[in-house]
Order: sequence, then C-alpha cells, then structure tokens
Amino acid sequence: MSESTLLVGGRVFTGRRYCEALLIENGQVLVAGSEAETRRAAPTGVELRSLRGALVLPGLIDAHFHIADVTRSREGLNLGGITSVEALVEKVREWSSEHPGRSVVGRGWDPERSASRAWPSRRDLDRASPDRPTVVLHVSGHAGVANSAALAAAGIDRASNDPVGGRIGRDADGTPDGRVFESGLRELIGRPDDLDLPAPAALRRTMAWAATFGLTTLGAMSAAPEEALALADLSRSGKLPGRVRVYLHSNRWEEYFRVAPSAAGPAGRFAVVGVKAYTDGAFGTRTAWLSEPYADETGTSGLPVAAEENLRAVIAAAAGRGLAPALHAIGDRAVEFALRMLEPLGRLEHAPARVEHAALTPPTVFAALARVRPALVVQPGFIWSDHWLAQRLGAPRTRWAYAFRSLIRQGHLLAGSSDAPYDPADPWRGIRAAVERADAEGRSANPTPEEALQPEEALGLYTLNAGIALGEPALGLLEPGSPADLVLLGSSSLERAIAEGSASVQETWVDGHPVAHRRGGEMV
Repeated sequence: MSESTLLVGGRVFTGRRYCEALLIENGQVLVAGSEAETRRAAPTGVELRSLRGALVLPGLIDAHFHIADVTRSREGLNLGGITSVEALVEKVREWSSEHPGRSVVGRGWDPERSASRAWPSRRDLDRASPDRPTVVLHVSGHAGVANSAALAAAGIDRASNDPVGGRIGRDADGTPDGRVFESGLRELIGRPDDLDLPAPAALRRTMAWAATFGLTTLGAMSAAPEEALALADLSRSGKLPGRVRVYLHSNRWEEYFRVAPSAAGPAGRFAVVGVKAYTDGAFGTRTAWLSEPYADETGTSGLPVAAEENLRAVIAAAAGRGLAPALHAIGDRAVEFALRMLEPLGRLEHAPARVEHAALTPPTVFAALARVRPALVVQPGFIWSDHWLAQRLGAPRTRWAYAFRSLIRQGHLLAGSSDAPYDPADPWRGIRAAVERADAEGRSANPTPEEALQPEEALGLYTLNAGIALGEPALGLLEPGSPADLVLLGSSSLERAIAEGSASVQETWVDGHPVAHRRGGEMV
C-alpha cells in the first residue's frame, strides 16, 4: 500500500518555479502543479495537508559542513563568544577544573571579536591549564595556540623547524610562543584526547540539530575514515535523520575503503562522494595564499600547504576510484593553483570537481576559471563574518572577495555552505548575506551592491546548485521523481522567510516524513 500526502492551500517553490500544490508518494514527489492537477492524481485515502497560505521549499543542502567538528564544538569547550584574552583564560580554567584528567581543546576563538585583536600565548594557557595538554583552535581551524604541556607532547621546541606547509610562532629568541599554523596543527591534533571521534549518538544529535534549520543533506567535509564509518553505521541502522555525502580527508582517505561496509542502509541516505585536500589556509590567520602580500602584514603572502606532486597523486588516485576532488582554495594564488591541479581531469562521471571557498577571484583568475569550470562551493556567511577583510587585503582587492554575481554572470556553478563550525551553521544567515551583503550593523567583507543575489538565486545556492555540486541535482528540487525532502515555512513569501531566518522554519521532511518540527516555539 502506498503512502501519499497532498500539500495544498499555499505555495510551493520547486527550486525552479512556483506552483500551488505538491503530491508525495512513497517518499518521492509525484506531481508539482496546480491544486486541481494534484487532486486528480491523488489516490484514494491520500493524507491531505493544508499549508494555510505558507510556503514550501526544497530541503536545504549545506555542501560543506564538518559534522564531527560541529559535534565537538557543540558538546565541548566552545569559545565563540570570548572577547578578550583574560576571558579566554578564565573560560579555559573553568573547563579544565570541571573536566579533570583530560586534555583540553577549545574551539571557535576569534581574535577579531576583541578590540585589541590580541592572540593568547602559551604562557596565558599555562595560567589557565598548567598540568595537561591544552590547545585553543582559531575560529578558522587553520591555527591554534598550545600551552607548554601540549607543545612538549608534540615535540615542538626551540630547535624545531617549521613543518612543510606550516609555521610555528616564536618569541624574539626563537622559543615557540604557542601559536601553530596549518600543517603544524597535525602534531597537536590527535594528541589531546577529546579530539577523538565523537560517539555515533553525538553525531546523530548534530544532524538532528541541523535539521531544525531546514537542512536535509550535509556534505561532510574532511571526514576521517572513522567518521565516515560511524555515519555509514548510523545509516545502516536507520538512525540518520537526514542525508550525508562524504568527502574524505586526503591524508587517510584510502583507509576507509579497506573496511567500507558493503551496504549503508536506506537508499540515498549515505554515500562517499569525494576526497578533500587543501592548497592554502585562511584570511583570519593570514595563511590564505595571495598573489601579493597582505596589506596589514607585508612580510607575508600566505602559505601554500600542498606539494604539487603529492596533490596530483591524490587527485588521480581519487578520480580513479570514481571520487570527485574538492580542493580548499581561499586566496587568489591558491585558486589559480587549484585550477591548475584540476584542469587535466576534464569532466567527471559522477560528481563534479570542486573548489572550496574560492573566496578571492579577481579578473586575473577569470580565464583559468573559464577553462576548468569546477563547482565553486562558497560560504555567503563569510561576507558578514569577514567584515574586517579590507584591513587584511586593502580595499581594491576586497572588491573581488565573495564576488558571487560576477561569477554567476560568467556561467559558474556556485553552491552554498556554512563551513560549520568555522562559521555559524544556520543556512538562513548565509542566504540573507548573499542577498543583503552587509549585516545588521552595516559591516561587510565586500559590500559592493552589484554582487548581491536575488532571493531565489540565493536560495538556489543551498538547493539545486548544491545538489548539482554533490552530483545529485534531484536533491535540490521538488519536481516529479525528486526525493520528498522539503521545508515547510511559516511565511507566505521567500523574502519574508529570509528576513525571519530560521525562525520561519516549521517542519523539515526527508523522504516525505518529518524529521524536525516546531513545538512550543522551538524546533525539535
């Protein structure tokens, strides 16, 4: 016996067009059209649901989301609200006291939130937690500050050389000051014990939380094999509240396939799609690789973090297994390098090659972009979060930061994402930033009005375009044959929903069934 639901009495945006009603059968969209058309096609006994004038959208997709790291941030030491070094020291001290016997790892600390923009040192963390390894990770995830115990555990001392693709911060006499950038973090990450994989139940809680924003599919980026296997196990047991498309971390990606399960549960819930690799760092840590020096630190142009021969080998091996490469590239020089690495691939059969972030794309990279045409997986929320960018790059260069309209005009596919936990996970924040550019305080990394998107275009980053970037366009649509992944809003128009943000979300459905709904004003 089929399960059928008919949604009427409102508006439906399919991802391509508006219509009146939606008929769902056995977890798929059967008809999207007029109310009369859907009623004619509905079987006897169909469940009738009145939308009461509200709007239905395709389920939202975050194409670049770090599930394990979001879980660690949500359930561990979160420093996102800290605005001074002293406040950070006190927060770390408090956490350390409440969690005896464990290494301490804090996440989300952002020096740009403080007036001084000062970084803590190892001595500050020694005051907070003198007796065990302690690491505070920069909000970007591309740098950290370690205390003396963590540095010692990692074997980092005055005699240590900067690692390839990384850097160690130092005092005037050459003694490590606690700061570690890019590849140097590998010696610290994995040693503190709370960087171990979160429990499967915790991963599931993160996915259920994401569903409260209207997210039905997550692109799980830089996944360790253990994370991918845990997500596959959740899928096989029927416990995934949404869909996961995994991009394995390039440093251990092949390990997954040595023990990969033969089956992963309900069709369409879990898949390994690609391999993620890095070419540079981040603007916040001045490790994004630029063609010219930073405006506020002219002694550096950032940091390339991948050897060309190694990266080519990873890309070729992954493509040989049918996996799409996804290359992190933020600075313009990194974008050019990533495009050069991808150009020999041509068109891939399953999912497209991707450039993650593509944050700085001046006209000098246009020709290479036109030749290669990867999917560009962008983070519109960075427009607001990186409001200090003009000081880093200078105003002329920031004109080409997050230049979404210019890229779309050139025919490029832009998919939306948050990069959570390195920026807020709420997709409505990103949609609004793509439309409005400046935040409520008038701040923006690049306020150029010509780069703003229309509401349906901004939504498209998180629906149809994101599905294409994952190799599954049907995931971002509510057209016949598409999975019935959808968001029921409390708003009658997309413009109003964007203004209200995630508060407008009333229900989130996957395969035609609710996985999150609003109760007593809260999404659960």
